[in-house]
Amino acid sequence: MNALVSELQQQLRARSVRKLVVIADATVSALYPHYWDELSHEFPTIFMDVPAGDASKSIAQAEQLWLQLLEACCDRDVFILNFGGGMVCDLGGFVAATYKRGVRFANCPTTLLAMIDAAIGGKNGVNVRHVKNCVGTFCQPEFELPCDLSFLQTLSEKELLSGFGELIKCAIIGAPALFCELEALEHLTPGNIQPGWIDKCISVKHEFVKRDPYDLHERHVLNLGHTYGHAIESLFAEEGRPVAHGEAVALGLFYESRLMAQIGQCRQEDADRVERLVRRHYRVPAFTEDEVRRLVDFMQQDKKNQQGHVVFVQLRGIGDVSPDCRVALDLCAKVIR
Repeated sequence: MNALVSELQQQLRARSVRKLVVIADATVSALYPHYWDELSHEFPTIFMDVPAGDASKSIAQAEQLWLQLLEACCDRDVFILNFGGGMVCDLGGFVAATYKRGVRFANCPTTLLAMIDAAIGGKNGVNVRHVKNCVGTFCQPEFELPCDLSFLQTLSEKELLSGFGELIKCAIIGAPALFCELEALEHLTPGNIQPGWIDKCISVKHEFVKRDPYDLHERHVLNLGHTYGHAIESLFAEEGRPVAHGEAVALGLFYESRLMAQIGQCRQEDADRVERLVRRHYRVPAFTEDEVRRLVDFMQQDKKNQQGHVVFVQLRGIGDVSPDCRVALDLCAKVIR
């Protein structure tokens, strides 16, 4: 029995769990069909799979899971384990937070993105008509499991780059030394991901969540790159060519650092460093005028917006950020053009 399964076993015993539900996407279930075999010998376990991909992060899919929980006669003593990437952590956490007004859950992240972001912090939710995280809850998992880095070996390049986008973001907001290490990285492979990088990102996120658990002010800095990023993600989903969340965040970092430099908030040399790092690993797309208009429309749906202004994280330099910088819509569009 590996360390992760052993830790989960101890946690479930301590909580006298009598029924376990494992929610996973179909890809993860196919890759790890026997991962929880030893655990299921002790705890009656029900496996519920959802289709892979961000399209499953929806009210319709949540309803399917609620129905399966009802059909399995799950009461409020059930324990839900979300086994997968960011989509599964967000969706499964939302289902757990809302089923019978809330049941206990934990996340077992299998992607880099989930390990450093989605699995921690207590934000759960689903998308509505391509608007990211439009409906959701704040509900913390019962505990956090150690990361099993062997999961990274099965990630596609696209999934690895998705997690890397969030890694860059964490470095910018709270770990300047880590940003220097990422700048020195020529090629991204699973073997290049250092355990210390993951630990540092988790520590950075924990610090902001502890100070602002309900995302009222200080925690907003964790959304660096997400104002443009979510809009890009929504646009591509609407066009039927979805982009991974972390890749969209990386592009968001590119545009937001450029925006902050243009309005005199960010040191130009630091904006240039962000741009170089993003360009090394990601393709920055060219948008048509119609796409620019639609991107701005999506940005107007952002949860942080105030009084008709788009609200960004104020980026002054690597490791120097603060919440809530209001920017006019015409400037947001100008940077994309």
